[in-house]
Amino acid sequence: MSAYACEPGRGSEPEVGWRWATEMARYHDVTVVTRANNRSVIEAALASMPPPHPGFLYYDPPAPWVRWKGRGVPVSVFYALWQWGVQRKVAPMLGGFDLVHHVTFNSFRQPGYWWQRQPPVVLGPLGGGQICPWAFLRGFRSRLIPELFRSLTVLSAPWWPQLHFSFRSAAVILVANADTAARIPARYRSKVRTLLETGVTPEQVLPLRPVRRDGPVRVLWVSRMEKIKGGTLAVAAFARARRSEPRLRLSMVGDGPDAGAVKAAAVRLGVASAIEWHGRVPRDQLPFLFQSHDVFLFTSLRDTSGNALLEAMAAGLPAVTLLHHGQAEIATDETAIRVAPRDPESTADDLAGALVTLARDPGRRQRMSEAARERVIRFYVWPRKAEVMNRIYQEIWDAGAAAGGSGCAGG
Repeated sequence: MSAYACEPGRGSEPEVGWRWATEMARYHDVTVVTRANNRSVIEAALASMPPPHPGFLYYDPPAPWVRWKGRGVPVSVFYALWQWGVQRKVAPMLGGFDLVHHVTFNSFRQPGYWWQRQPPVVLGPLGGGQICPWAFLRGFRSRLIPELFRSLTVLSAPWWPQLHFSFRSAAVILVANADTAARIPARYRSKVRTLLETGVTPEQVLPLRPVRRDGPVRVLWVSRMEKIKGGTLAVAAFARARRSEPRLRLSMVGDGPDAGAVKAAAVRLGVASAIEWHGRVPRDQLPFLFQSHDVFLFTSLRDTSGNALLEAMAAGLPAVTLLHHGQAEIATDETAIRVAPRDPESTADDLAGALVTLARDPGRRQRMSEAARERVIRFYVWPRKAEVMNRIYQEIWDAGAAAGGSGCAGG
């Protein structure tokens, strides 16, 4: 298992790499190759976990490259070098394995260099095929050029030769959302399956609580404050919703380079006093925040999945989301009011209308709460996801055995 990002307790992609490694070790003899600087945290976590454990190989490029990364070499460049070095490091060992699984980073534009015919390769779940809606880019300011450049690389990636090598060699290409599936060249689409790259632990599925019918209606927004997360859009929608429903209150959790702009928007729109600013909070405080609010607002303008939305659903929070990217995969009309993004003004109006609707209809909030938690239990807890991945491994093994080749040994 190739997992550049693999670290317990960090959230985001490091947590995704860690969870796939530890969950699949319950079924198979798993060896994970990851960055050397993850070693101390991984070994401390393994020491406190009951077996079975995955094994780990640690690799970093030569020391000058590691230093250059700290001095500003783009992560994508360093990661490509790491992947190339990993493939060369483990190539002599591959005869002792039945399957190679590339997990993180999960960008479809950089799925590693696993081009060998044997053992077979599983890629993903891959993401990164989504693009920020063009109409929102005018608000990106200093982030406009980097975001435009990224969008152009996404659009051009299906013509990159190295991706064709990777997709042609893969036995299965797992994708996290429909946007990424659409970026896979047509000749490889028969290998594509959809599976969200992330999940929640059983402990994150919280007991349902009675829906509050009186008093303030508390809305929660959780994300890193950067342009692609839509913090300013969330504030604009909240300000418009409060004109019709003054009982609404908003809590914003997170910090980042866009925090100043988000807070300035709240002052300009006259709602700063109705917003509680939490800044960055430890992950162990999130369950309390989920259970002390009534509605979850998720406004990410570009996101492979949406970990915060998934965790909110696990806590039984009904949501107001945008109808695109990972949000469209995770939430349904039974768990959320989903708003198609058009332009900043009309989208803020539509989000505001959704907030007002849920504020005034506690019965609907109750139904959505139950449906959200049930959907997470059915599809997105890590043990359930591991069952799905194990079936994929087994299918590859069965296909290889039928063809007289090698595959993934069953667990």
